[in-house]
Amino acid sequence: MDESLIYTLGMIGNLLFGVKSFPQIVTCYKQKSTSGISKWMLLLDFGGNTLCAAFIYGTTGFTLWPQFVNYFCATLFLLILFIMTFLYRNN
Repeated sequence: MDESLIYTLGMIGNLLFGVKSFPQIVTCYKQKSTSGISKWMLLLDFGGNTLCAAFIYGTTGFTLWPQFVNYFCATLFLLILFIMTFLYRNN
């Protein structure tokens, strides 16, 4: 398989992974509710993203920068969702 095609597919995958929580943020904001979202799932996902980013940095440095963008976006959106669970806890 062509290396540029593999790289392109990897970048698309990183982008999709990085923004996977954004639709949930929009839904929670519109409904002013986070019912059905597990705080434990958010915390475990947040921890997993953080540890994976640390592993990548520790083994390759910043040579895999697209993955850092991926994990940064995913972690940021998870943090927003986690905060929303407290803001909308009574709804």
